Amino acid sequence: MTTDAASQADAEPQAVLAPLTGAAIFLVAVTRAEAPAVATVRGLCGDLGALVRAVGTREPSAYLTCVTGIGGGLWDTLAGPERPAGLHPFQEIRAAGRHAVSTPGDLLFHIRAARMDLCYELASQIMFRLGSAVTVVDEVHGFRYFDSRDVIGFVDGTENPVGAAAARATLIGAEDPRFAGGSYVIVQKYLHDLARWNALATEEQEQIVGRRKLSDIELADDVKPSFAHNALTTILDADGEEVQILRDNMAFGAPGSGEHGTYFIGYARSPATTEQMLANMFIGSPEGNYDRLLDFSRAVTGTLFFVPSQPLLESLADGPLDSPETGSLEIGSMKGASPDE
Repeated sequence: MTTDAASQADAEPQAVLAPLTGAAIFLVAVTRAEAPAVATVRGLCGDLGALVRAVGTREPSAYLTCVTGIGGGLWDTLAGPERPAGLHPFQEIRAAGRHAVSTPGDLLFHIRAARMDLCYELASQIMFRLGSAVTVVDEVHGFRYFDSRDVIGFVDGTENPVGAAAARATLIGAEDPRFAGGSYVIVQKYLHDLARWNALATEEQEQIVGRRKLSDIELADDVKPSFAHNALTTILDADGEEVQILRDNMAFGAPGSGEHGTYFIGYARSPATTEQMLANMFIGSPEGNYDRLLDFSRAVTGTLFFVPSQPLLESLADGPLDSPETGSLEIGSMKGASPDE
């Protein structure tokens, strides 16, 4: 096992790599600053794993999971001054009328299962535990739309990494060993103007997305426009290798009120990858060559969270990381192994 893989394994990630499901609830909340509220959040951090197991046991085949993300301000309160290297507020982008907004968020609960009733029950139990300690600022109930399509009609998440590649893409390793096994997640809620989108010919839609609508086959490079969504969101490293993220986007909507959208959620080892994708989409690559999907979709939220490993999340119940109760919590000590073994 490589040093990177060993440090990630020792840290026991949250369910970032759980398989895609048919239902999800996304809860984003802000926490009250008072000590009792912080204590309530700490208590939930310690008990959340058991809570997921208790609810999930009622229907094990539904694969209920919950990933908890923590925003920068709350992280400092819960954990103390040492923070993950990439944790910072979501970076707002403005470019020629296109706007990637930055919105508040201390806690993210990404709840998913094969059935919505399991998601609902877990979300209800979480909110019962938190009570008045938090205020929910965004709640989205997502669903799988036919064969994993967005409400705009195209398959979503086709290029997601799998297996070991997904772990490499999403889990922090030796570059930030104190926080190995953690991840970063950026969430955005996009609303679509479906009337205008559906007025386009299928061929025009395919040029904007960069794929065939029916078959989901990527357009050939010699016919794909440089402004295609999948062209602008392909990020290469210095060696020309693609740097991937893991998306678990879900469709949502309320037809009676005319709301149709996509909840974007992208997990990555570093937020820089997702941030570069968003810069390419909103500003353009080169500048002005922006993602034409944004002519039909607008982001109404945007927040960045750190997803600690499961042991690190649970340790927050005991106080800041370097307090006498929690100790130094070096990654190797979690399971009696050194990250270099």
